[in-house]
Amino acid sequence: MKKISIFFVILCLPMIAAAQIAVDLKQQNLATWAIGTANFSGITRVNNGLYAVVSDDEPQDGFFLFRIEQDRTSGEVMSVYMQSFRGNPDPKQDARGMTVRDCEGIAYCPETQTIFISGEGDQAILEYNMNGMPTGRAMAVPEIFGTKKIVGNAGFESLAYSSEYQLFWTTTESTLRADGDPAGPQFPGVRNVLRLQSFGLDLQPREQYAYRMDAGRTEGFGKWYAMGVSDICALPDGRLIVMERELNVKANYMGSTSRIKLYLVDPAQGTPIADDTNMAELEETKFLEKTLLLSFDTHINLSGLNYANYEGICLGARLNDGRQTLLLVNDSQAGAGKGRFRLKDYVKVVILPEEL
Repeated sequence: MKKISIFFVILCLPMIAAAQIAVDLKQQNLATWAIGTANFSGITRVNNGLYAVVSDDEPQDGFFLFRIEQDRTSGEVMSVYMQSFRGNPDPKQDARGMTVRDCEGIAYCPETQTIFISGEGDQAILEYNMNGMPTGRAMAVPEIFGTKKIVGNAGFESLAYSSEYQLFWTTTESTLRADGDPAGPQFPGVRNVLRLQSFGLDLQPREQYAYRMDAGRTEGFGKWYAMGVSDICALPDGRLIVMERELNVKANYMGSTSRIKLYLVDPAQGTPIADDTNMAELEETKFLEKTLLLSFDTHINLSGLNYANYEGICLGARLNDGRQTLLLVNDSQAGAGKGRFRLKDYVKVVILPEEL
């Protein structure tokens, strides 16, 4: 019996190591509160109940202000109210009349009472006042993250701020051109290697850390495929939650999936790297250790549609029992699709364990 018991424990070790320690609630359709469709790509908490949300396909670079109220016992979202849009009155626009910034990540800074937005179109992180006006200040982004250094449409998707440590955090969605091949149909099974970059309140770059994503699918690629980090959330203790996203959309939509994984990393326990670090030759021990908090899938199939491409994550309300919640928003491509296959805009709550 002892031998069988030991064998059983050994057999279960991988499952124990991969056990999820966060709880997710059912996603809620924003249409419930008469919120129209958009391209929501980032969210940040401003103060209790007030959030700034960015959309990556708007005429102006700026942000929406939302009021989101949660039940402090269950964590469930009870109401959502869109107050207004605050945007740049003189944006640079493309031929479609949309801002060229391609706004993706967003972070509120209490010390300056301003909003910072990362753009995938210009690979810049700019400061805005609470009326949506650019202040003229921008982070000193290292040259390695320039527009010519990223894989197309896979730049600064994320942005977070830690008030306790006075650090901003971002990374590219996929591997930089100089660092290797990006995960996708052309390179099935490749694991993206990313650089998590921090900035101080003076907007100057601080430490940089290596992060390796999980491997994506190796076959069955659809018409549209994306594998990358879609956002980052900073916890009060200095640790980060990294949201890995893999979406695979079939030509006829049936069988399309979006997989989200939330990983916990601690930069304080990692080894900083330099801009000229050779990522291909970097020892595995130099990459940040990561702990899986949660993994979930959404899909389109005959049984229904709950597909959601989650691109934004931030701290939500703290519950009465002390547990911290996270709020996630998805990009529906402004309600792409038709009929029963029309995509929806959702808000989703994740509840972290007490120790976080």
